[in-house]
Amino acid sequence: MKTDFSKILSKSDFKVARCCPTKLYYKKNGYQSANDGNEYMEYLAEGGYAVGKLATLHFPEGIRIQNELGLESAITQTKEELQKENVILFEPALLTEGKVAAIDILVKQGNRFEIIEVKSKGFDSDNPKFDKGWDEYLEDIAFQKELLQEVFPDAHIDCFLFVPDKAKRTKIDGLNALFELKEVETHNKFKFYEIEFIGDPELIRKDDFMVKVDVNDEVKKRSPIIKNAIKVYCESLQQGTKIQENLNISCFSCEYNAGEDKNGYHECWKGMPEPELHIRDVYRLGNIKENKESVANALIGEKKLDVDTLPEKAFEGVWGERRLIQINNTKAQSEWIARELKEEINSWKYPLHFIDFETCITALPFHKGMRPYEMSAFQWSCHTIKQPGAEPIHSEWLNTDPKFPSFAFAESLMNKVGYDGTLLMWSSHENTTLRNIYYQMEEYNQSIPGLKRWLEYVVKFDKNGAGAFVDMNDLALKYYFHPVMKGRTSIKVTLPAVLAANNSKRTENWLSNFDENINLLHRGEDGIIENPYKHLPPIDLLENAEKVNEGTGAMRAYEDMLFGISKHQPEIKKAYKEALLRYCKLDTLAMVIIWEHWRNLK
Repeated sequence: MKTDFSKILSKSDFKVARCCPTKLYYKKNGYQSANDGNEYMEYLAEGGYAVGKLATLHFPEGIRIQNELGLESAITQTKEELQKENVILFEPALLTEGKVAAIDILVKQGNRFEIIEVKSKGFDSDNPKFDKGWDEYLEDIAFQKELLQEVFPDAHIDCFLFVPDKAKRTKIDGLNALFELKEVETHNKFKFYEIEFIGDPELIRKDDFMVKVDVNDEVKKRSPIIKNAIKVYCESLQQGTKIQENLNISCFSCEYNAGEDKNGYHECWKGMPEPELHIRDVYRLGNIKENKESVANALIGEKKLDVDTLPEKAFEGVWGERRLIQINNTKAQSEWIARELKEEINSWKYPLHFIDFETCITALPFHKGMRPYEMSAFQWSCHTIKQPGAEPIHSEWLNTDPKFPSFAFAESLMNKVGYDGTLLMWSSHENTTLRNIYYQMEEYNQSIPGLKRWLEYVVKFDKNGAGAFVDMNDLALKYYFHPVMKGRTSIKVTLPAVLAANNSKRTENWLSNFDENINLLHRGEDGIIENPYKHLPPIDLLENAEKVNEGTGAMRAYEDMLFGISKHQPEIKKAYKEALLRYCKLDTLAMVIIWEHWRNLK
């Protein structure tokens, strides 16, 4: 008889429930989640595919459970293999009463077991500690141990993490390019990603890049809480009941607010007031505290959700002033601009360079001698306005080779913008990236004529430093507000706000002639220009292709293009390249459009 897994608590179910028990009901009952999407891209972005394969290479005698044949088959094969006195299994599946879990690596030696959880999260062996960021991984292991102990009640079980060591440097050149991903579709349409290592496994075993971390004490500390939580979650699944968590500020970002018919957020908030000006939209709501307690949570508990119920404390300090500007101008449906913004804009020296970067952090290093989790900068876009009244000129750079790109990236930008004019960014990401490259140059003894000196001119190294960049996000926060922005100042919300108030023919021309055969000027029924990011062309060549209209999508597309299943498919790589260039180009054009609007405001 087939197992009814709808009433079985899996590892992923457990993880969701630990975030919020109510979500367990929504997950098991098919409520639409905003996180439902491209599993392959998430798998790729986490870097887990390569780290997981790399970990198994340390155990050449290990046997992989064929989970692509389905969970029932994996459970049966695991049972058979565990009858052996000594065995090492990859992804064995355990089913106990009401619970199921797959273990990354399980080592059995008689009555002694090792649970080895492989994670792509970096661990620093020079500073070994477990902060809150490790909680979900340690609870995951505790969950697995509970199941294994039920199957083997008399066994001694040790628990380990197997993770990249940020304190170590790899001895293998081009490590991150030594993994090949291939999609395999099984007879039951289950998609499985087969990973092949094309290097020398013996070099992996000699490299100390991965570290095995004893977490027995950490798991033991969490065990009573986890044991009780498992009991509660299993009972709710068996009874088909919902565990209703108390509403709080984190509920405002619930992923189960995506569906029409089965919307978990709406179910949770049913009966709560829905004022026109809701506290959930207030700038930095979570930072409003009284006696170190969240004001928002207290108001939610009292069903006071109108912004007028906020205490005076919410309007103190710099953030309080911003909240007051937001609320007053939202009530008046007015656009607000401080005189300091025009003064700032008028002080900029031409040429104006509007700059945006795309970066990624890969678990595995590019080259011998590098550490895991080094930031790499793979793309920049720049719109330059040479003089007052001039049209913006676009330039760009994108790496398309599986090599460490950051030094060539910085050098190409230096050659483009040099020392003249004003460099503009949105938020501090660009400054942070170039500062990181400066330190990487020192660490890896990179001598590139003029680049170190240029970086010293451009980068703001600390809060007292100068630097050449002007942060337009900071200007938006201090000096500009439009009701469309609500409590945010990102470029993705400031651009639609500016377009809602737009009366610039230049802006319309830039959007309608965005690129060859691409018109991003579209108006809604109300006559307002729609968000151009929504109209970037999709990639139609690949079912799994990432939609490149925000930063995470760009990073994942880049990783698929260079390291994923698409790296040997020229047509798809070409489509990704075009999508990445369009997206980054729109980011810097957005900055130009915002600047154009600001400078024309009275």
